[in-house]
Amino acid sequence: MKKIIIILLLLFPASILAQYQDSVYTFEIVSSLSPSVSFFGYPRYPGAVRDASVGYGGVLRAMWFPGRMLSVGIMTGYYFLVEDKISSIPGQNSPVDATARLSAVPLQLAISMQQNNIELGIGMGPHIMMSTIDYGSPASGKRFELGLTFFGSYAFRIYNDIYIGPEFRILYLSYRRILSFMPSISFHFNLLRY
Repeated sequence: MKKIIIILLLLFPASILAQYQDSVYTFEIVSSLSPSVSFFGYPRYPGAVRDASVGYGGVLRAMWFPGRMLSVGIMTGYYFLVEDKISSIPGQNSPVDATARLSAVPLQLAISMQQNNIELGIGMGPHIMMSTIDYGSPASGKRFELGLTFFGSYAFRIYNDIYIGPEFRILYLSYRRILSFMPSISFHFNLLRY
């Protein structure tokens, strides 16, 4: 009982101060563009020898900052992960002339912490994986895959509510065991303050 009373006495002044602080609520849009380097846990196609691929991506986050360090929002965008030129397939003697592409669209819940223009966060949720194989005539397919996106950024103020700065994202897609690293430039727009 004494411990509970001591804890309540310690928390009481903090709760009183928290009630009288002015909070600024912010709605922010963040867009970023980046090259990417992706590593695949499984071969991308039969006989593939390269482990890494180069691509690009763009992300759009809409975040609500409720006057505290924690913010919540949604994240979407487009990632072009890989394009492979396939010239041979193991077990087949004739040459092959095919192109395979893989891209993804994230549909994620984003949670981040922001203080002193530094933001660290995570995106959680599905990606629409879009694959296309062109072997004379194109064939495509889509599927949902769960993934995580870790991001960190620093923003420099350039004008009123407009910021720009470096951002680094790490994308992990669990089913295909894809790990992508994306150094990027991010643009922050504070659309609304109240």
